[in-house]
Amino acid sequence: MTALTPRLQPMFEKIKPVCFGRFMVDVPASATVAWGGTDVPLGVTIYRDGVGEIKALAQKFIEELNSEKALNHDDVPLLLSVEKMADPEGKIVTGYESFQSINGLKINGYFKLNSDGVIIDARPLRDGWDETIADIKSIARRLRQRPENDIPTEPGNCLEHTFLPDKQKPTQDDLMEHIRIGFRLKEFPDAHFSIYVAPSNPHNPEGDSLKTQWKRIKENPTTPEEKAALAKINYFRESSRQIHDWKTGYEVLVRNPDEERVHSYHDFQAKFTGVPHDPFRPYADIQFQTGVGNNAAGSIKASLTDEEAIAVWDRITSTIRVRPTSLKPVESTDTGPRLPLGELAATGRTCPQTGWWEHDAPGPTGDSRRRHFRAGERMPHTVAIGEPSIWQKLQGERPSYRTATVWKLVSYDDAPPVADVIAQPTSIAQSAPPDALSNDATNTRHEAGHGEGTAPVKKR
Repeated sequence: MTALTPRLQPMFEKIKPVCFGRFMVDVPASATVAWGGTDVPLGVTIYRDGVGEIKALAQKFIEELNSEKALNHDDVPLLLSVEKMADPEGKIVTGYESFQSINGLKINGYFKLNSDGVIIDARPLRDGWDETIADIKSIARRLRQRPENDIPTEPGNCLEHTFLPDKQKPTQDDLMEHIRIGFRLKEFPDAHFSIYVAPSNPHNPEGDSLKTQWKRIKENPTTPEEKAALAKINYFRESSRQIHDWKTGYEVLVRNPDEERVHSYHDFQAKFTGVPHDPFRPYADIQFQTGVGNNAAGSIKASLTDEEAIAVWDRITSTIRVRPTSLKPVESTDTGPRLPLGELAATGRTCPQTGWWEHDAPGPTGDSRRRHFRAGERMPHTVAIGEPSIWQKLQGERPSYRTATVWKLVSYDDAPPVADVIAQPTSIAQSAPPDALSNDATNTRHEAGHGEGTAPVKKR
C-alpha cells in the first residue's frame, strides 16, 4: 500500500465506518457521504425531514394522473387507485404509464418515517400489480431510521439514513439489489470516490470485465484522435484485484492528459464481475476521480499529486468489506415424500419441493432459466429482455422487465453450488495486496448488464 504523505496523514487520523447495502468501508471522518439511487429491489428514496415534501409529491402525482392530458377519449384517467395506509402512515398511488402501454403501471408509495419522508417506486406489468403493492408495503413496514454512524448487525441493507432488514426468507427476487454511494473529501473537494454494487450478470459476467474493456480500448482505437489520446495516458497500475473472497476484480489506475478546456485528472477504476446469485459477492463498480467540478472530471486542476491519489485510493479500497452479521441458516420446510419431477409451480406460488427448477419463458431473459429453490420460498418472476430504443442501442443498454412464468421441477439435488446459496460469509473481508486491486463506478443499471457512468449524485 502506498504510504500517506504528510499532507494526507491528518485526514486519515480520524476515520468513520460507513455501511452501504450489505457492505461497509472506512473513509476520513471529515468526508461527506452522497447517496445515489437505491433499488432493494424496488426504488427507495429518502427525503430527510421531508414529510411535507413527500405529501406534496403524492398529491402532484395524483393530479398528473387525473389531469386533462391524462384522459383518453372516454374521459378515463390514468389514475387507477389511491390506497391509504395507517401503518406506516402514507398512501400508495397506482396508475398507467400511458394509454399506449396499458399493461405498464406506475406504482408509488409515499410514507412518513418519523420526521423523514420515503418514496418507494415500481414499474411492474399489470399482472404484477398485487404482488408489487405487497412488496411496497413490506418494504415500508420493515424500513427504520438509522444514524449515519450506526452499523446494524442483522442481515439487510443499509440505505440513506435508514436500514431495511431482510425478510425472514428472502427470495432471489428480493436480492436484486442496486446500491450507489459516493464520498466527497473535505480537504480535497475536487476528489470524488464512488461505489456501485448490483447483481452479477448470470449470462455474460465477462461482458462487465474491466480487463476486457480496456484491452478492447487499447487494441482497437476507432479514430486517429483516440489512438493519439491513448498514447498520452499515464498508466500507474493495471492488474487483478481481490478483496476478501471476492476474487473477480480488475483495476486500472491512470491519469488522463491535459486537453483543450479539460485539465489533466486521475481516473482510477475497479470492477468485480461478481458471482451470480450471491449477494455478498456481487458485481461492483468503484471509481475515484480528481479535478471534479460541476460533477465533471477535469473541470478544474487536480489538487492531489499522483502519489497522493494512489495513496487515497489504496487506503479506502482496502477497507471495503462485507458488513458482519449474525445469521441463522434458513431451515427447509420439506415434509413428506418428494413430489415427482415435472411438478409445475407458477410465479407467486409457494415452492412445494426443494430442488432445481426451470422456466420456459419465451425470448431472452436476464436471469438464469435454472434456479435452486427451497420448499416454502415464493416462486419468483423472471426478467425478460426487451428490444432497445435507438438511444439505448447507442448506450449499449437492453431494457428489461419482470414477468410471470411457470417453473418446472427438474432435479432433486438439494445442495446448490456455493454461488446459489444465500448465506453470510463466515469472516470479515480481508484486503489483498495492492497489486491485486481494481476500480470503476457507474450510475446506470440494467437487469441483464451494467453500464458506465459518473459518481452518484441524488437529484430530487
